[in-house]
Amino acid sequence: MLFNSYVFLFLFLPITLLGYFILKKAGKRSWNDQRRISVGNAFLLAASFVFYGWNRPAYIPVLVSSMAVNYGLFRQMEKAQHKKRALAAGLVFNLTVLACFKYIGTGAFVPLGISFFTFTQIAFLMEGYRGNLGQVKALSYGLYVGFFPKVMQGPIALPDEILPQLEKAEKKVDWERIYRCLYLFTLGLFKKVLLADTLGGAVDFGYANLGALNSADAVIVMLSYTLQLYFDFSGYCDMAMGIAGMFGIELPLNFNSPYKASNIMEFWQGWHITLTRFFTRYLYIPLGGNRKGKYRTYINCLIVFFISGIWHGAGWQFIIWGLMHGILYVVTRAWKDSYAGKEKQNYGKNKIFHAAHVFFTFLYVNIAWIFFRAPSVGQALELIKTICSFRFSRINWDLAGCFNLDEFWYIIKVAGIDSWQYAHYILMAVILVVMLILVFFCRNAFDMAKHVKPGIFSTMLIAVLFVWSILSLSGVSSFLYVNF
Repeated sequence: MLFNSYVFLFLFLPITLLGYFILKKAGKRSWNDQRRISVGNAFLLAASFVFYGWNRPAYIPVLVSSMAVNYGLFRQMEKAQHKKRALAAGLVFNLTVLACFKYIGTGAFVPLGISFFTFTQIAFLMEGYRGNLGQVKALSYGLYVGFFPKVMQGPIALPDEILPQLEKAEKKVDWERIYRCLYLFTLGLFKKVLLADTLGGAVDFGYANLGALNSADAVIVMLSYTLQLYFDFSGYCDMAMGIAGMFGIELPLNFNSPYKASNIMEFWQGWHITLTRFFTRYLYIPLGGNRKGKYRTYINCLIVFFISGIWHGAGWQFIIWGLMHGILYVVTRAWKDSYAGKEKQNYGKNKIFHAAHVFFTFLYVNIAWIFFRAPSVGQALELIKTICSFRFSRINWDLAGCFNLDEFWYIIKVAGIDSWQYAHYILMAVILVVMLILVFFCRNAFDMAKHVKPGIFSTMLIAVLFVWSILSLSGVSSFLYVNF
């Protein structure tokens, strides 16, 4: 089931919210807090299984079996003599299951979100091994792993971020919080349905017709995917946080304006924040982190990005993408390590200097995303070669047509400029410019929702965006990161 589907918006989410709050309210007099918590969590876990297996019920046994094995190993850790053995067994089990489904198999049956719920369970075992967890009930564990807003695309939350919230009994419904969460959810839905999916049409056309593209077309395709992935992933993160918040559960921030970064290190502080944290905590630091000298630190960074590339997909293009980020990360870190004195204090304060760094970081990330999106290394190189050939001419008619949304094209017709020879390209230019402005100059949705107050303007805004998104759901598409 997808967040951007009629069955989720008008059936699953309302029923789940209503059922959850009815159970909590109905049990106030006859049940104590602990029983109400248990019943509410059991209902949420059951709903999460329905959500996860809605389109393919065969996914559910894989998730449940994985949860059962990992929880059993966690219980084994309660015996001091079994701690190391249980952790080793858990790591081998989880990584083997992930490899079998995602890399070794034919790809015909890959459970959705297996990378995310596998890493979530590895984090749980690691924290249990380190003694950072007390007793954890099976029900709480199941909901920590399988909670439907995060099970398929994260964020990869740590146990201490979620488990305490699952054991908390709220005295009353916080309607202002629900309003802010609905506001955040709607912004995310708008990003996905109206922005990311519009760009997706141009991206799909470009990669299906690489031989027909000139340099201008190739640049448009490259930029479109960079923006598509941004709005698709950030839209999902907004929606997940909004949905979870409606149930009183706060998910960790996973996306924070990464394209505003002035270097690749800052980029990874804003892109897929919880994945970066996971690799830092459970791979980079165990490898030695920065404790074994400068050059060992750089090697550890490269290993992390190499593994990150493999995690995202089975293919050389993902490894190249990971190493491109890793190499620039190491170069940037080495440069910053050697940058000393007065100049270091003034680093980033010059606006022109800062803008240039943001531009070149963004350009580099664009090029790296080509390998991330291309079906093969050869096709990625073909697109890059087309860009570098400098064969600029009028943009492909069909490519520009991917941006001509009916609701906007109607305005152009009413204005009487549809007969102009360049009218076909107006919406493409306007949409790309507006999206770049949103990316570089606007506050992120999380900050907007955090400070919004119920009012006429904000209510009208989310109402318009929600209705507009609903009317555009005829072309429902899955989120890009659900494949990873």
